Amino acid sequence: MKKAYYLLYYKLYRLFKSIYDDGLADWKAGVIIQTLQIFILLIIYGQILVVSKKNIIPNVNPKLWAIPLAIFFALINYYIFLEKKFWKVYEGEFKRYSKNENLIINLSVFCFCFGILSILIITYYQISLIDWSKYR
Repeated sequence: MKKAYYLLYYKLYRLFKSIYDDGLADWKAGVIIQTLQIFILLIIYGQILVVSKKNIIPNVNPKLWAIPLAIFFALINYYIFLEKKFWKVYEGEFKRYSKNENLIINLSVFCFCFGILSILIITYYQISLIDWSKYR
């Protein structure tokens, strides 16, 4: 699991580095990873709303829990990817992948990112279909 996490970061890093090498590819990849993490949490929260039809965090401003959570993820990602660069241990292995393996991995990364975004949209569409006046 950890290796897949590093591979996702590495592929995003290489994408940004190949598009425009401005020295910020590592930061851009980190922002995408953090965005995906937040989207996954929003999906979980949204699915809980859809299934239970109850707000599990009633009368709480989303900023009170979303901002500290985003900061927490930012600090963890900064430490893992930028400060300690744990992913560099696997960089040599990632570079040795064949052309076919790279193609499959690149498609998987694209499908994963697109899938997360699609599931998020579907989740909040499902939330919009609920008649909340029946449950308040």
